[in-house]
Amino acid sequence: MMKPEDNSMQDSLTLKGKGDERHSFRIPAEARDLSSAFNGDVTCPDGETIEIHDNIIRYLKGLPKDITLAQRSNFLPPTAAFYEDTWRKRSIGFLSGENFSFEDEKQLLLSWASPFNSGLVLDLGTSTGFYARALAGANPDSVVVAIDISEPMLREARKKTVGENTSLYLLKADVSELPFYGKSANLIVCGGSLNEFSNPEKALYEAKRVLNPEGRLFMMHLLRADTLAGKIAQKASEAGGISFWTEPESELLFTRAGFEIERRLKMGIVMFSLLKPV
Repeated sequence: MMKPEDNSMQDSLTLKGKGDERHSFRIPAEARDLSSAFNGDVTCPDGETIEIHDNIIRYLKGLPKDITLAQRSNFLPPTAAFYEDTWRKRSIGFLSGENFSFEDEKQLLLSWASPFNSGLVLDLGTSTGFYARALAGANPDSVVVAIDISEPMLREARKKTVGENTSLYLLKADVSELPFYGKSANLIVCGGSLNEFSNPEKALYEAKRVLNPEGRLFMMHLLRADTLAGKIAQKASEAGGISFWTEPESELLFTRAGFEIERRLKMGIVMFSLLKPV
């Protein structure tokens, strides 16, 4: 198979062709500058075309077939507009019952991920791009790609990225079918979205496939509650397609996908893990 150039050695972004993987899409570096609207079509040598609209790379056309009710809520513009400032900034402290701020989470991310924050960096289920923006700001030379299926979320990510004067790629794609070549990413992160993925097992297998053997996966996810109130709340969430696991169940989920746990921090039902491919 013909291999594309390493993303870490270029400003443009390489994505797998949809039909013949020997062909690839080359996304212009201009799409990474979110302060200027970039629009156009990019064509693969085999004739496949993807659209870029207001810097959002529409690799995924439409929606995945197995989208859940919880994921559908992310397509509402008001949800995207209020998600980060209204809920996400307070979520860890609220869910863990500890004094752990948004800035604390950012610093934990940067501390654990910094040795691997270079070359191609992927943020799975990015929502409004909190992790992606933090990593791009910490190392402007990295090629950070914020990935989500929701364009309203990606539009909000663009606004916040411009406000922080950083640059990254916005990619509409399904994390269960990542459009990247094997072993091409140095770092993959996922901040809470694992619980919402319709197929978390497949998303983890894809992360393992794409991750460099020396790279890492930084993961934040929610555990199954052990209080009555928490169990009732999670039961209602599960009806909308959100999954929860006990600590042993989540360990098994990671090991089955080909990872071992290198570091972890548990706060209430919130679990941070640094995963190493094996």
